[in-house]
Amino acid sequence: MRSPYFIIGLALVGALPAWAQTTNTPTSVGQVIQDPITEPIQKYDTLRVLVIGEPLYTGTSEFKVSADGTIELPRIGQVRVAGNSNLKAASFIEQRLKSGKFLKEPHALVTIIDRKRKEVSLNGAVGIQGRRVLREGTRLSDVLEEAGLAQLADLEKVEVTRGKEVLAINYKKFRNGLDNSETVNPFLEDGDRIFIRLGEPTEGTVKVVGEVKDLTKPQLSISQGSTFSQVLSMVGGITDYGDRKGVFLIRGTQRIPVPYDEIVGGATDKDIKLLDKDEIHIPRLEKPSQYTVMGGVRTAGPVPLQGKVTLIQAFANAGPLEGAKRKDIQLFRKGTDGLYPKKPKKLSIEDGIEASTVLQDGDVVIIPDPSRGNKFDFNQVLSTLGSMIWISSLLRR
Repeated sequence: MRSPYFIIGLALVGALPAWAQTTNTPTSVGQVIQDPITEPIQKYDTLRVLVIGEPLYTGTSEFKVSADGTIELPRIGQVRVAGNSNLKAASFIEQRLKSGKFLKEPHALVTIIDRKRKEVSLNGAVGIQGRRVLREGTRLSDVLEEAGLAQLADLEKVEVTRGKEVLAINYKKFRNGLDNSETVNPFLEDGDRIFIRLGEPTEGTVKVVGEVKDLTKPQLSISQGSTFSQVLSMVGGITDYGDRKGVFLIRGTQRIPVPYDEIVGGATDKDIKLLDKDEIHIPRLEKPSQYTVMGGVRTAGPVPLQGKVTLIQAFANAGPLEGAKRKDIQLFRKGTDGLYPKKPKKLSIEDGIEASTVLQDGDVVIIPDPSRGNKFDFNQVLSTLGSMIWISSLLRR
C-alpha cells in the first residue's frame, strides 16, 4: 500500500502546472510576482484545495477568499486563511477535518491559482497609456517616467482620482528638484486613475548661455507659462563654477536679475515666466572658491566650494578608502598672512562639533591613508596642491 506522503507527492506534481500559471515575470512598473508557496494568501485570492481521501475536495475544487479573509469549505464551513501561508492554511483545514471526525489523518494541499492584481490607470499626455500593475511602494514618478511624458505635458496639474477624491499634484516641482515630498510624488494605491493634460502649444524659443551642465541645447522651445526653473532643468542645471548670485535674463534691451537661490529654495512666486527670444545667462565665478581633499580617499584634489560644506560632508563626498581613519583628520587653513601653518589642526568626525566644522576657501583636508599610516610630507602636499591649482587655472582660461 502506498504511503500518504507518496500520494501527496503525486498531488504536488499534478499541481505544478497550476503553480507555473500563477508565477509571473514582471513586464512593467509594479508587476506583481505571485509565489503560491511563500507569499501569504490575500483577500479575493482563488484557492485550489485538495484533501487526500475526501471526494468533496478534488484537484479541481476552487474556493474564493472573501472580503473577511475566509473561505467556505464542504463539511467544515468557514476557515480563515488570509494572511497565512499555503502550508498554514492547509494545516488549519486538516485540524478542522480531524476535530470534526471526518478523517482520521487528513492530508491537505492548498495552492493559489488566481489573484486580483492591484492596478492603476494612466491616460493623457504620455507615451504609453493604459493600465499599470502596482506593487507596494510604487510612487507617481515610477509610473510617469516609465510611460514617457509628452513634451507639452502639463506637469503642474497632474490629476490622481482616488475613489471620489481628486488630487491635484504639481509634479513639475518634483521633476525640477524643488520638492521631493509625498505631496508632489505620492505613493499610489490600487484603483488610482492618473490623467495628464496637454499644455499650451509652443510659443517660441529661449537661449541659454554660460555655466550649465548640458551645452548641447543652446536653444529650447517653450510653451505658454514656461519658467526659468523649468528651462534650467532641461539643460541639467548650473555647474559648480556657475555664479548663482549673478544669473540674469536678457529680454530685448532689458537686463533682469534672476533670484536663483530663492527660486531653488521653493519661492515659486519668484520664478520668472519666459517669453520668446529671452536669453538666460549663467556667468562664471571670477574667483571660484574651493577646498582640497587628499590622502585615503577615492577622489582626491580640489573641490568647488558652493554654499556651506562641513568636514563630514567633505569626507563622505570624497569617498573614503576602506579602513580610512575617522580620527586625526588634518585640516590646514591659511592664516591672516595668507600662508598655511606648519602644523595642522587635528579633527575627528566622530566628534559632533568637530564634524560640523564649516570649510573655507583654500582649506586642505588630509584623510589618514590606511596604507601609509599618518606619515605626510606637507611640503609635498603643498607642491601637489600648487600644481593642481596651476593646472586648474590653465583650464579656466
